[in-house]
Amino acid sequence: MRPLIGIPCYAGIHEGTHRPIYGNNRAYTQAVEAAGGVAVLIPLVHDVTILDVLIDRLDGILFPGGKDIAPSCYGEQPHPLLGAVDPQQDEVELALARRVIERDMPTLGICRGMQLLNVALGGSLYQDIGAQVRDSLKHCHDDQPRSQLIHNIQIEPGSRMEHILGTCEVWTNSLHHQSVKQPGKGVIISGKAEDGVAELLEVRDHYFMVAVQGHPEEIYTRETVWSRVFSAFISACEAGAMRKTKSIIIGSQMVA
Repeated sequence: MRPLIGIPCYAGIHEGTHRPIYGNNRAYTQAVEAAGGVAVLIPLVHDVTILDVLIDRLDGILFPGGKDIAPSCYGEQPHPLLGAVDPQQDEVELALARRVIERDMPTLGICRGMQLLNVALGGSLYQDIGAQVRDSLKHCHDDQPRSQLIHNIQIEPGSRMEHILGTCEVWTNSLHHQSVKQPGKGVIISGKAEDGVAELLEVRDHYFMVAVQGHPEEIYTRETVWSRVFSAFISACEAGAMRKTKSIIIGSQMVA
């Protein structure tokens, strides 16, 4: 059975009707489907306790890209170059992240999703790489196609990401202006750009919790090495679902 993968939405306005909507980029759901999963879009709920009901029905979570995370979430004041933020999205996604961390649910973070996992684990962010990282590359290339390869990533030998990708060097697109500054609890930066900016993340002692700063959902069909991230994620979700089913069966037998 295909695993169910939750993907949080953003709040927006429909271009034609100007009505408020929830949504996300099709590329995320298509990458999940291509790897063998079924995407389930999660709205920005007003009562975060609803997330407990939802998580029980999911096999994994993909945290996607999006707006900047408010610096108040990691104890800092806004930088002049901070981009747009959405406090409700921060609240819902951080509540969801903390729940999946506690439950050790298979998790994949992409762009904002990588930053979100780091913040949920107590880490902090560079609010603007160009202003705060000395001699940094230009990382925000939103004036170019989302599939444009920009720079390479050096991957830590022996890391989980090296095992997943099968290489110690890979090229990526780059559409972000924020990145991990202080890693959170258990966070390992397993890949960096040549300027030292964090590009890959994995969380120690978690069943499967990894993240990428680029957007592999936009390039995996052409740069097939990136398809391995989605394949590994879905495989972990399938195995986790089987583990959960066995636990329920054993529990039922004990009650009987």
